[in-house]
Amino acid sequence: MIDTEPTIESDYVSEEPLKLASGENLPQIVQHYAVYGELNDDKSNAVLVFHALSGSARIADWWSGIIGEGKSLDTSKNAFICINYIGSCYGSTGACSVNPKTGEIFGAEFPLITVSDILKAQKKVLEHLGIEKLKAVIGSSVGGMCALQFAVDFPDSVEKCLVIGTSELSAMGLALNHLQRESLKLENNVGLARQIAMISYKSPELFNRRFGRNPNRSGENPRLKFENRFDIAGYLDYQGEIFKNRFDAETFKIISKAMDLFELSDLEIQAIKANIYLVGISSDWLFPAADVKKFAERLNEKGVNAEYINFESPDGHDAFLSDTNKMSEIIKRIQI
Repeated sequence: MIDTEPTIESDYVSEEPLKLASGENLPQIVQHYAVYGELNDDKSNAVLVFHALSGSARIADWWSGIIGEGKSLDTSKNAFICINYIGSCYGSTGACSVNPKTGEIFGAEFPLITVSDILKAQKKVLEHLGIEKLKAVIGSSVGGMCALQFAVDFPDSVEKCLVIGTSELSAMGLALNHLQRESLKLENNVGLARQIAMISYKSPELFNRRFGRNPNRSGENPRLKFENRFDIAGYLDYQGEIFKNRFDAETFKIISKAMDLFELSDLEIQAIKANIYLVGISSDWLFPAADVKKFAERLNEKGVNAEYINFESPDGHDAFLSDTNKMSEIIKRIQI
């Protein structure tokens, strides 16, 4: 089997409605999941990986430098499970799904969901696979929120929790998510929302190094015509255009709102039993390293065994995807 292909890729269908934090019920749930590696007999080598906002259950599609035989997420030792979030558009029940109550696509009628709602649904998949306790949970960005919330909601079900580039969203993060959702009202423009998001995923240093004040590589000269672009503008336009073809606007709204709502009380934090590893990315301004470190200190103050790890990279929030060597070093260090 090709190393980057899942050992198992399937759907889990639950006929039982899912009661959401909002009080609404989500009827029949489909969750698309993938498993990389083999579960051992007692299922003690299971690791749950959470994807980022626009990710899918196929870990190797977005973390190919990290997962595989002999890599930091070593499929010869552990079984890595990833479940596409409810509300997403990559196989699980979401805005693109048919509402069994009405026979029509959910669309904008898909209910508000929280990170806890996502995990409540995912726990059913783990039970279906016969997994009672996880060796670790891992996530970055909204995936990191899921990892932390899992340690809160199911404290006896996980040993280690690796959280990368994540804390509660600051006012700046909430502002950026708001603007992205507002841009969707302009002819449902998920491309523009993606362009705004891309700015927060990178760093000024990376943009200056890669684009500077260069004219667009298409040959446009921004000094000759009003509509002619600099190279950074051409890059953002390109990213927005390709995103339109692979992601759903309502999904963007649903998951970014779940990010906004993520917040842990002191009482919830005190429920955590897992060892927590919080990774702050030095050039991340969506989830600044200082905020991540402060969050780790708060966990420690509440009696949680939490360690802060600094991830030095000029790549911004997306360093967990792009800087695979340093990311691998961190994963190996905590011995998943």
